[in-house]
Amino acid sequence: VQLDNIARTVIANNKADCHIAIHFDSTNKDKGAFFMSVPDGLKTMEPVASYWQKHEKLGQSLIAGLKENGTKIFSSGNMDRDLTQTAYSTVPSVDIELGDRATDHSEANVDKLAGGLALGVDKYYGFK
Repeated sequence: VQLDNIARTVIANNKADCHIAIHFDSTNKDKGAFFMSVPDGLKTMEPVASYWQKHEKLGQSLIAGLKENGTKIFSSGNMDRDLTQTAYSTVPSVDIELGDRATDHSEANVDKLAGGLALGVDKYYGFK
């Protein structure tokens, strides 16, 4: 089933503890992982104002888990972007880029990425 960003956000708001959208972007630079953070200009507008700090904390936790697991991180680990997912999400929500077309897509590396994300989720919820 193909769902748009609004539908996924509605489902997450009603059924999930958090919403993590996992992506690889289309560049060929192997620049590393990063998450989409809420731009400063949106942080005072509702509903974003009530939730952006949870989104940011989740993104930072995921990047910390990935970094601890040996994943290459792009720049500071985040890039400001206005996304439907974070603008209307009432649960912690993040769009994370795990690399691009030049990134190693072997099973071993995908397992490493998954382990880093799991570690990040554990960090967010205080399990690690």
